[in-house]
Amino acid sequence: MSAKLAEVRSALARLHGSVESLRSADGDSPYIRRLMNDLDRFRVDLEDMPVSAARKVRAEARELVPIPVHDSPLEHTPWPDADDEGIGGHRR
Repeated sequence: MSAKLAEVRSALARLHGSVESLRSADGDSPYIRRLMNDLDRFRVDLEDMPVSAARKVRAEARELVPIPVHDSPLEHTPWPDADDEGIGGHRR
């Protein structure tokens, strides 16, 4: 996992250098400042993320169970007088 984090840090550093070059070439626009702020936030988040948290998230993702979603039409008999939210009543 630390190899993956090192790879992300390296990619982030390259991106930071590219945006810095863009700032030098095109000037300091609000768009460039926003990109620089986003990159700084990503860097801070990467530094704050412990390796154990990444492992925990990956372990929790393995525990997720898919919920089946059927493609058949809904049965409206349990709620014949219900309204669809925002679009009016059923079958009027």
